[in-house]
Amino acid sequence: MKINSVRAIIIAGFSILILSLIGLFLPSILKKDIQTHYSSEAKLGTPFELIDSNGNKITESAFVGSPAVLFFGFTHCPNVCPIALHRLSLLIEKLGKDQNRLNAYFITLDPERDTWKVLNNYLSVFNDRIIGITGESKKIKTLAKSWGVYSKKVPLDGENYTIDHTSLIFLLKSDGNFLKTIDFEDDFELSLKEIKKLLKF
Repeated sequence: MKINSVRAIIIAGFSILILSLIGLFLPSILKKDIQTHYSSEAKLGTPFELIDSNGNKITESAFVGSPAVLFFGFTHCPNVCPIALHRLSLLIEKLGKDQNRLNAYFITLDPERDTWKVLNNYLSVFNDRIIGITGESKKIKTLAKSWGVYSKKVPLDGENYTIDHTSLIFLLKSDGNFLKTIDFEDDFELSLKEIKKLLKF
């Protein structure tokens, strides 16, 4: 076999190895980048007028007056969203009487399917302090973008689809300003500690 042929085979094999490693680690790298670019100095959020899961108009003023937590997701989410909302429900319950001082919002990234009635039914199995938010698709996209939330529709069989999205829980101070994020996969006691700190703002 000629030397050039051997060299070509080696280079091709090395290229395949590199591409395989990129395919293996790039998703986690991107997720880490998406999940950690927030800081306490971040200026997040934008004015909005949408609909809550009780069918009432809701604006950014709902995020002011009491500490709040936000989570962006969708009701057809197979695992992350229900797990995160269950974890959030447990955290709220652990606050005891202080849970009345915390507002919680689940903002859909799928307003085409998640009407306020769908949200109302979906959230009925979680802590009743969690209020859903939906509305016009364009307005939802603008709101999500203002919070630096990543979302992308992923086609499935037929006309069905799922959505890849940022899965962080945003903590807001009582003035409506961003404090920090927690992850639904974080240690439960550490997350509870962060939410208790939030109640001091």
